[in-house]
Amino acid sequence: MSKALAFDVWGDYAHFRRIETTTSPLTYPIPTGTSLLGLVSAIIGLERDSYYERFSPENVKFAIRILNPIKKTRINLNLIDTKRGFFLWDIKKNPRTLIPFEFLKQPKYRIYFWTTHKDLYQKLKKYLENHQSFYTPYLGISELIANFEYVNEFDIEEVQKVEEKKEIHTVIRKDKVKFAVEEEKRYGLERIPLYMDKNRVVKEYADVLFEVNARPLTIIDGEYHKIGNENVVFL
Repeated sequence: MSKALAFDVWGDYAHFRRIETTTSPLTYPIPTGTSLLGLVSAIIGLERDSYYERFSPENVKFAIRILNPIKKTRINLNLIDTKRGFFLWDIKKNPRTLIPFEFLKQPKYRIYFWTTHKDLYQKLKKYLENHQSFYTPYLGISELIANFEYVNEFDIEEVQKVEEKKEIHTVIRKDKVKFAVEEEKRYGLERIPLYMDKNRVVKEYADVLFEVNARPLTIIDGEYHKIGNENVVFL
């Protein structure tokens, strides 16, 4: 690993739908790997379902830093009642139904992105620097438009091994590092999907630990990378 792009992404609301929820959709507190790779693909103009093979665990890595505290709210959405039909003109009376959705309120994240695909890397850098996107980026579902800002391109220092307590600014994988519990912090643990194959089957999950109020985590064992002034763990 040599260089990584860092950019911030945020919006009024986000919804990264939990796989196991159906009638009352809940959200993950951070972008899943699948959502994040979809966001990157939208910015650089890769068509839907065309990038799963290119963005495999062997040739792409990313890290996520939470910049705003995790806040959730529920909003009822007016959807078509598909139990009675899929088109409004087929449903003669009361065609809609209210469904409560869970949303993240004022989410903001910093993304560190690395890939072996030099052409995609340079294209993403160009689009981020110019604040351009090929398709409209959004946070989970198309109604939730995302804004983004280029931070910088950073050299990735060689893997650092923890010899004493070390602050980590990104979320961490529970299976890669050991963390120290601190009384004043609020922790969250989520199992999120990271990668899918071309058939949209999830190939890898990870147990991800984060601090709810966007504060750094302290680890006591494991490996991390230093990128700029921040210590990160790639998922």
